[in-house]
Amino acid sequence: MIAIAALFLVCLAYVQANPDGAPLAACAAIAPQSPQHNGSSQPLANSSYSLNVSQLTAAGGYTPGRTYTLVLTGGASQYKGLLVQGRRGTTPVGSFAAGNLVKPACSNTAVTHIDRSLKNNVPLIWTAPAAGTGSVVFSYAVVVQNSGGVNTYYATLTSPVIAEVGSNTSTPATVGGQACPVAQSSMTSLMLLMLLGIFAVHGIAAY
Repeated sequence: MIAIAALFLVCLAYVQANPDGAPLAACAAIAPQSPQHNGSSQPLANSSYSLNVSQLTAAGGYTPGRTYTLVLTGGASQYKGLLVQGRRGTTPVGSFAAGNLVKPACSNTAVTHIDRSLKNNVPLIWTAPAAGTGSVVFSYAVVVQNSGGVNTYYATLTSPVIAEVGSNTSTPATVGGQACPVAQSSMTSLMLLMLLGIFAVHGIAAY
């Protein structure tokens, strides 16, 4: 009987573990980790959840070092868990503070829930990174409960690209998933040199 009771407690812990936020292992993937969550990933196209970054977009982007409020909303739907992180490529940038129903995670570069209660429109306090960081995208995951009472989740959802105000550092262009070897500013300089060369040739020919 004692052995059966111990086994039950182990199984219960398997399903109910980490009710107070995402574990460190979730930071890299921005997705719930097994065995902490026993649900299944849902198609992103079915998600009604979004990260409201209107405070940033209205300002034309972020100002380095300034603090902004983001809001994770499910529309008419609630959610149980969340994990949000600002990224430049795959590098975490900026920091989150503790707030209502949330706490910092992943060495303060992300924010997660503090309990499994149903919630919606949770405000998230984010401090922008240092100058020269460049464009930022927020990657996030949401854990929800379906009509059958089973946990499911949406992982690697993303926000619009948020530019750095007053910065010339843009998101690198990509070809086949690889960053282009020539930066945008270098391309502009190259085009100017080509135009000057064409004018010079025409000038000599006309002479």
